[in-house]
This record gives sequence, structure tokens and C-alpha cells, in this order.
Amino acid sequence: MPEDAPQDQHERQQLLQRITAQVIADHSGGDVDVVRDALSGAIAEHGFPEQPQKWVDDTAAEISQGRHVVVDRELGIDNELEETRQESEQQTEESR
Repeated sequence: MPEDAPQDQHERQQLLQRITAQVIADHSGGDVDVVRDALSGAIAEHGFPEQPQKWVDDTAAEISQGRHVVVDRELGIDNELEETRQESEQQTEESR
């Protein structure tokens, strides 16, 4: 069941950045089709409306090339990327 998407624009941007950062942490450098599916799936899981296909394609291409994607510069992405990376590493450790 999808989570409720935040109503406030800033909250939506923050959540979209966290979703993107998680996909980066999980799929950076991966096959573009896999990245695209993961990104689209994560967005839908959080209750966001379908995003423009060009944005999804371009974002997936950047992630598959190992690049970080910044949705909004004001969000302090460096901190969120580090938090997401740490969470991903912790989940990996716990699953072992």
C-alpha cells in the first residue's frame, strides 16, 4: 500500500530527494532499465503521482552512470546522501 505523499512542496521535494538517494545507494552504476524500474517503483510506493517520463529516464541514466542526482539544492543533499548510504550499509549488514 502506498504511503501518503506529503502535501507541502518542500516536503515533497525532500521525500523525492530521499527516494532518489536511496535508489542511488542501491543501484548506482547498475543497468539503466533496472534503475528506471527501481526509481519508478520507489516513487509509486511513496504515493507520488507518476513523474514525467523524461525526468525518470534522465535520472535513471545519471544513476546508472554512477552520478548523484540533486532534486533541489536547498535540501542539503550531502547530509541526506550520507544518511541514506549509512542506512543502506546498515541494512546490508543486518541481512547478512
